[in-house]
Amino acid sequence: MMLSGCEYTERELLESVMRNMRGKRRGGYMNQRWILFMDIFGVGSGVAYALCREFGLDPDEELKP
Repeated sequence: MMLSGCEYTERELLESVMRNMRGKRRGGYMNQRWILFMDIFGVGSGVAYALCREFGLDPDEELKP
């Protein structure tokens, strides 16, 4: 896909979003990456974990807000 004169694949855009995502606090706790992915992408825990692994990210990393 062409955006502002630069060509990107959907995978490149998705990976960029996933790597730059920040957590949000819930009840004073930071979210683990897989929980945030589950909420944002509307998928189950298994798919959220698989997304993290697919892009070389730690599913259990606690994301800072």
